[in-house]
Amino acid sequence: MPSYSNRPSMRSPFETQVHFLTELARAGVDALRRLSELNLQLARQLNDDAINATRALVSCNDPFQLAAVTARAAEPALDHLRSYQRQLGDVLSGARLDLARGAGAPQVQFRPATDSAAGRDSQQAPHHQPE
Repeated sequence: MPSYSNRPSMRSPFETQVHFLTELARAGVDALRRLSELNLQLARQLNDDAINATRALVSCNDPFQLAAVTARAAEPALDHLRSYQRQLGDVLSGARLDLARGAGAPQVQFRPATDSAAGRDSQQAPHHQPE
């Protein structure tokens, strides 16, 4: 079976589709890389926060102060979660823009000669919409 890319009539549409899919895959992989890095950073920060909170709780001698120590120890973790939420929004909006930019690449739709020869008879009726 001959390769589509070797046919002169198919080369341009084929290359356009390959370019589109390559850009779409690149944008998706890049977004996943940024998301993975962000998740790893959060996991490290929360791990450090948990260790510090445990140390603070263990070193607390007054049982009546445990609630105050716990509240102070939780503040860095809450700050890290807020920061993560902002950064996650930035990553997702950036990924959406990258994917939209990739989807906006010019595409040439290939229609075999048999479709144009069949004319209107080959078109299907639109689906019935409930009223």
